[in-house]
Amino acid sequence: MTLLESLWRTFLSITVVDVIDIVLVTFILYHLLVLMRRSGAVSLLKGVAAVIVIVSITTWLPTFNWLMSRLLVPGIIALVVIFQPELRMALERLGRAGFLGQAFSNMGLGTEGRQLAISEVIEAVAGFSESHTGALIVFERETGLMDITRTGKTLNARVSAELLASIFHLRSPLHDGAVVIRGSTLIAAACVLPYSESLGLSASAGMRHRAALGISEKTDAVCVVVSEETGVLSLAVDGALNRRLDRTQLTERLMGLFEQPAETPKLMFWKR
Repeated sequence: MTLLESLWRTFLSITVVDVIDIVLVTFILYHLLVLMRRSGAVSLLKGVAAVIVIVSITTWLPTFNWLMSRLLVPGIIALVVIFQPELRMALERLGRAGFLGQAFSNMGLGTEGRQLAISEVIEAVAGFSESHTGALIVFERETGLMDITRTGKTLNARVSAELLASIFHLRSPLHDGAVVIRGSTLIAAACVLPYSESLGLSASAGMRHRAALGISEKTDAVCVVVSEETGVLSLAVDGALNRRLDRTQLTERLMGLFEQPAETPKLMFWKR
């Protein structure tokens, strides 16, 4: 009874601030665990934890304790270096979720211009699919892709099916790589994309599909892929690769991803 009374008193003493505190800590711990699992740094974390335990239980060995405690700082620095891409992506997502992200996202990009660009891309990839012409087309959303466009050739041209056909023509010097589209403007061609290291990717997926999945994992960009071997159309978004899409399905997916009805507000980050 004493234990139950103590637990009951503790429960009654919990305030709204305590609940918010617990929820926030739980949220952070959960995402840290997910981050550790995806990054492959579990072994390093186990090593750091082992060092912390050894330092805690060897206080009676001053020299050994001092030596082990000095290993903690390099271990923490190594964690920051390993998690750097994930931390950057988390901060970008946090910025996109708040009011600043809503205020600055899609600034200056007209919906009509983007829809015209999508129509031109659909027309181009439909031809690529029939002729088995490999292509990688990246649509920039809220995350800037300046690091990606710097790896290619700057064009700053209006998107058109004819321009895309000339870029991805087999004899074109720009066909090997990806094009990046911002709004209705083709920013750059022959860009290098980061490859995905996902173990769940099918062995039949080529380097184009791995590159498309990689950019969708590290940013919020949308990437259209045309397989050179099969002519199959695929779409990579939010770290997922949707394969074997027909022209109608691809059009609906792209239009749904980029149209923003005025009456539908963006979800806050906790609802996402």
